[in-house]
Amino acid sequence: MVNRLEIRDLPETGQLQLRLIDGEDTVEAPPVNFPDPLGPGEQAEFSWYLQEYLDSPFGLARERGQAVEAALRNLGRLMFEAVFVSDEARDILGVAVEQGFTEFRLAIVSDRAEFLSLPWELLNSPDAGYVAASAGSVVREADPGALPTFVADLAEDQLNVLVVSPCYQQAESNGAEGNQGGKLAAGLVAVLESLDVQVELDFLRPPTRTDFAASLADRAGRYHIVHFDGIWLNEAGDVLLESDSRRSGAGRSEAVEPGELASVLVGAGVPLAVFSAGDRGPRAQECSSGWLRLGRQITEAGIPAALVMPYALRGSAVVEGFLRRLYQSLVQGNDVASAVAAARTGLMAEPRRTTLAGPQVSWDWITPTLYLSREYSPPTIQAEQSSPLGVPTIQAQDTPAESQFPAAGQYGLLGRQAELAGLERMLASEPVVLLTGNTGVGKTELGLGLARWVQKTGSNERPGGVFYTPFELAHSASLERVIHEIGTSILGLRFADLSQERQRSWVVEYLKEQPSLLILDGVENIAGFPSGSPGLLEEAEREALGQFIADVAGPGASQVLLTSRNRSEEWLTCPYSRFTLGGLDIYDRRELAAAALARANVEPDRVSEDVVQLLDMIEGHPLALQVALPLLKETPASVIIGELQRALDQFSDAVVEEGRDNFLTALMEYSWSKMSHRSRTHLPFLALFHRRVMMDILTHITQEQAYRSALGEELGWGACRTLLRSAMASGFLEPISPSVFQVHPAVPRFLGSKLGRQLRGDAIGRLESEFVRVYADTADYFMESLYENQDSGATAVLAEEGNLNQALGLALEARQWESAQLIVQPLAQVYRMQRRIPELRRLRGQLLEAVGTSSAEADAAGGIDLWLYLLGTDVSEAVEQGDVQRAYDLNQQLSDYLAELPDAETDPRLASVYHQFGAIALLLRRLDEAAGWFQRSLDIIESTDDRPAVADDYFALGQVRQFQRLYTEAKEWYGKALDIHQRLPDEEEMVKDFRALGMVTQLKFEHKEAESWYHRARDMVEEHRDEETAVLVFHELGTVCHAQYNFDEAKIWYQQALSLSDRLGNQPQMATELHFLGLLEQDRGIVYEEAEEWYLAALERKEELGDRRGAGDECRQLGVLFHEQKKYDEAASWYHQARDIFEELGDVQRIARTYGQLGMVSEERGDLSGALEWTARTYQLVTEYELPVLIQVKAHLARLREKYGEAEFADWWLNFTGDEAPTDLEVDTSGIL
Repeated sequence: MVNRLEIRDLPETGQLQLRLIDGEDTVEAPPVNFPDPLGPGEQAEFSWYLQEYLDSPFGLARERGQAVEAALRNLGRLMFEAVFVSDEARDILGVAVEQGFTEFRLAIVSDRAEFLSLPWELLNSPDAGYVAASAGSVVREADPGALPTFVADLAEDQLNVLVVSPCYQQAESNGAEGNQGGKLAAGLVAVLESLDVQVELDFLRPPTRTDFAASLADRAGRYHIVHFDGIWLNEAGDVLLESDSRRSGAGRSEAVEPGELASVLVGAGVPLAVFSAGDRGPRAQECSSGWLRLGRQITEAGIPAALVMPYALRGSAVVEGFLRRLYQSLVQGNDVASAVAAARTGLMAEPRRTTLAGPQVSWDWITPTLYLSREYSPPTIQAEQSSPLGVPTIQAQDTPAESQFPAAGQYGLLGRQAELAGLERMLASEPVVLLTGNTGVGKTELGLGLARWVQKTGSNERPGGVFYTPFELAHSASLERVIHEIGTSILGLRFADLSQERQRSWVVEYLKEQPSLLILDGVENIAGFPSGSPGLLEEAEREALGQFIADVAGPGASQVLLTSRNRSEEWLTCPYSRFTLGGLDIYDRRELAAAALARANVEPDRVSEDVVQLLDMIEGHPLALQVALPLLKETPASVIIGELQRALDQFSDAVVEEGRDNFLTALMEYSWSKMSHRSRTHLPFLALFHRRVMMDILTHITQEQAYRSALGEELGWGACRTLLRSAMASGFLEPISPSVFQVHPAVPRFLGSKLGRQLRGDAIGRLESEFVRVYADTADYFMESLYENQDSGATAVLAEEGNLNQALGLALEARQWESAQLIVQPLAQVYRMQRRIPELRRLRGQLLEAVGTSSAEADAAGGIDLWLYLLGTDVSEAVEQGDVQRAYDLNQQLSDYLAELPDAETDPRLASVYHQFGAIALLLRRLDEAAGWFQRSLDIIESTDDRPAVADDYFALGQVRQFQRLYTEAKEWYGKALDIHQRLPDEEEMVKDFRALGMVTQLKFEHKEAESWYHRARDMVEEHRDEETAVLVFHELGTVCHAQYNFDEAKIWYQQALSLSDRLGNQPQMATELHFLGLLEQDRGIVYEEAEEWYLAALERKEELGDRRGAGDECRQLGVLFHEQKKYDEAASWYHQARDIFEELGDVQRIARTYGQLGMVSEERGDLSGALEWTARTYQLVTEYELPVLIQVKAHLARLREKYGEAEFADWWLNFTGDEAPTDLEVDTSGIL
């Protein structure tokens, strides 16, 4: 039983009475008079203070605010003295304090909302301090005494929360511009993610009256908490939800009585409702009165607990701190009152809030009020722990992680709640939306904010995930990249193994069947921006991208958000809506300004009411704001306003730059004029960098003679740090780390204009050459890093991808071919690692266009080495992808050039060409030809120091002998390759050798030795944590155990491979393991049903992957499974499904085998005519295409001829085929395995 200190309202006499309930004992003080301490004037002042004061705490407002704070303090003292005026009341308080006031609940008991809504948290005395800080909790109740206990069968393994967060039109904002704020939902998501228990967070979309009632009716008994976030009340005190007509993007809000909401909540068994206000600015008195009544109305209808927050908390850190304490306490099983008290204590412990005038004390801790009608302690949420010894569980592939998105800016998505909700609503009705706005207004930040929000809260509406692709000038963005990033995020890198046509069709099908959100950022660059600039994509590519968007977007399919500085995009031919983004609203701009002032360390006494005028003058433009406010450290806001107005008057009505507000240009110019001479001299050089500046790289450039000759002095590390930090302080850069800075896209163009006016063209050319030289050195270092540690090396390359591409473009322009080759190598390596093959080919094509597409052109340009590199890598990739004709044609060009050089037959480059010819022949299974090419390569290099290349030839010759079934010779070649790799040492290649030796000895039925080789490979990949290769080794260990009939051990290895493939998201390999688990159970021959389950699981995976051939194989294997059990109907059904697929694909070999199996089923059923028909079809395919199963087919026909009769067989064949029956059917089948 909770110890209680009750303050009971006695409305009939205008009195109140204090009562102490301590266990079974009850002590009462005599009633005392209690006149209402708050009149309408005081209520209005308190509302102004909590609702508006911190938005602009300057001048008279500050004096007024300080007066309200004094009044709040005095009100608490007066209320305390009124309650504890009698000796008996003071004795009761003394007993509570002596026993530990934290063990007591202060309960305000009344059935009058006016009495309950008084700020009882203000009660304070010189001795006891604030009761809210010392009491265990403060609650409002309608009935005296112990409350009945609320009992519900709610989940204990996870916390279930429903959020209802309406979006209101500005016209409904009580006359306050942009009156949409105070939302806690973003903070709530972050808090719930941080909890150490399982949380299921649902967002009601759309938050309408109808959907609210339907959702709660469908999920009765599910939710622990329903949170109404960012709520407005009308003058009648009703809660405003969205009207049903908002589904189509029109309409306004709909008023719902609190009692109706409560009735729905009660019917769904919800124990706790939270209501947080969302309006900012002046609030009508009637609306304020509605908030005072709301808690009482909700609990009166039967909700056990209602937490009402009638005023918005300020600042994301404050919001998250409050919610973290509240929810952490709730999931630990504490009662609601204690959880609210813990959250309130946090507000009291740190009462300072960030404002334009610097940190200001706020009394917002008095605003959360808890109303109770039942005693409710939520269940302690226990996180479910999976057993590490349990059977591996196949998990659904995760949606793309947030890490795929670029990091948020230094302030993140601050505010923009109305815009965020508006975009969501527009996308719900119009699947393609163009988000337009000038540079620096925050389009990218809003788009990424929507991406993160939808990913965290919209999985039900968009189960396919969220995908983001930027179209930046220094990146090779294209439709192929969009498709690649979507496909690989779902299927992993093996998605890149599909043909480009299949990739596109798979992604289109996925986005249609799995509603997703696709964000394409910066699409103005697709056709070129500013007008007349070259675009990223050619006209045909733009049309293809437009068609792709049209194909995937639509009702029930996916949604596409594009951001652009253009108001329209001509290449976008499908219907779309436009969402125009302006500056921040008057409240969000002040919140961002407060954060920017704090970060810039502007002293509060430098900030005046003029700052508000300045923010309005620049229309709340986020980038302009970050450039303007640091100026306040030296210049009063009034002066900045005057200078800005003077500059704008000079601009007249002309637009200085397309897509850029004139005030932004004027502010950047003014900020520039305030910088030091050194900063103005050196900052323009940053125009060469793309989005990111590393201090180490900058220092390497600025310390060279070329830089000094152009700009007059060198800059050391310390000077560079000062330069970058001063630029950051001026709002031109943002920090990524202490030594890495981000450049806003609006800045390089501005700095470039300064550089062009500062230096002559030849001086700029020397600086560009120095930029290229340093990035060529950096690229060379990146290549070493990639060899040492692929993951960290790739991360470094991707971080600098924009600058590497920038340097590459400058190198090509200056015909610096050697530098271009150095720069492109790490980019190409990472693109290969990520299987970004279309982008790599695009990049390679751009380089070939510059250096020359033929050897003659490249030689004349002096870039033959770059040409050889580009074609050589292209050949390697074509061989890897099995593109035989492309590989042969390119390799022939290399051979033609190298063969004409002096000493060609000793040139190791020609040996490499020979090796590739061998690889091409091996793909075509021209084994003798392949062996000849590899031997020619070996003849050139075997005696050289290029041992890795020699080992490659040895290994390739081993592959040839293996395919020729000369396993002993193959083993010898693999052994020679292993010997070299051990001497180098090259452990990655050693693993390949071990696996090859394992395979060839397994083919020789030397299973124990094979197992030994595989274990050596396993030891090495586990040591290096190479999980992708480990999957393959585990599988191979499974096969060798399987071959020895060690079924249990084989199953363990297959399941390890399956589990690891699942974790890596390797869906194709998962399908392989499922298939082999089916084979294992089939070979075991005990429980055929288990084999069927594994095959069906493999079939399902392959169908999801779009692997039609693989699906056909599974159907055929299911046919074999039932065939073995003599279940001929099921077998024939599966064989026919396989036949349909193979005929569709035109896979002759598989068609023939399936026809043969249908023939055997017919024969075993006694249907000789049917057996003859299927076997005859098999025979025709085998003889026409020279398939390697002729002996088996002839043997089958011979058997059927014997059963049918020789004469009858000949007649049937003539009638069926029109040809004479074959007579050479007597064959030796003893050599068939």
